[in-house]
Amino acid sequence: MEALILMTRIPIPGQTKTRLMDIFTGEECAEIHRCFLLDLFSMFGYIKEDVDIFLSYTPDGSLNILEEILPDYIRTFPQRGDNLGKRMENAINKVLNMGYKKVILIGSDIPSIQPEDVMEGFEILDDNDLCLGTTFDGGYYLIGMKKLYKEIFDDSIKWGRKTVLEGTMQIANNLGLRVGLATKHMDIDTMEDIIRFKEKINSGYFTGKILPKHTVAYLEKHRGEIKYVER
Repeated sequence: MEALILMTRIPIPGQTKTRLMDIFTGEECAEIHRCFLLDLFSMFGYIKEDVDIFLSYTPDGSLNILEEILPDYIRTFPQRGDNLGKRMENAINKVLNMGYKKVILIGSDIPSIQPEDVMEGFEILDDNDLCLGTTFDGGYYLIGMKKLYKEIFDDSIKWGRKTVLEGTMQIANNLGLRVGLATKHMDIDTMEDIIRFKEKINSGYFTGKILPKHTVAYLEKHRGEIKYVER
């Protein structure tokens, strides 16, 4: 039994994607985050028969904002914890305690993630204790486990900083864990990320892949034309 957790903020203006507020308004940041989620939900349609899918959200009591777009096969629960590490730990622990043999958690800032990236993560766990999908800014967008290693989420990790992956790998090495790396991806947090994402689309990267069409359409509308080839 395998489970996937999508960990996300609810797209509320002024409370999400705040690092993009130098180029977007609070309302636009919420809308682009909503587009990220729509693209992830579309991707989930390719794997929903193979894995059970959960959404862990914050703030509590705000899930109604996603009612119109949330697929009915996704189970939900609110995040618990004082920082990102504790919230990830609690989410993974909750789902592992349901009896799943492998659990992968992903963030919502990677609208370009493909079904094969998620399934690769589960395959990596066949021969490893920990799976990490790394990002170009020194963090990770995916983490998978077969049992909880709460030390991985230690308070010494500077969440949101460029040293997250380095710190996580050091803890894993100290624990003697076997770590496998999944496909590297670019998350979207800043104006520079938006520019690189547009360049990636224009380069034909998504030829033969699932296009994050909601994100692309939004950026075309608000930040100029993007050339792309859809699968």
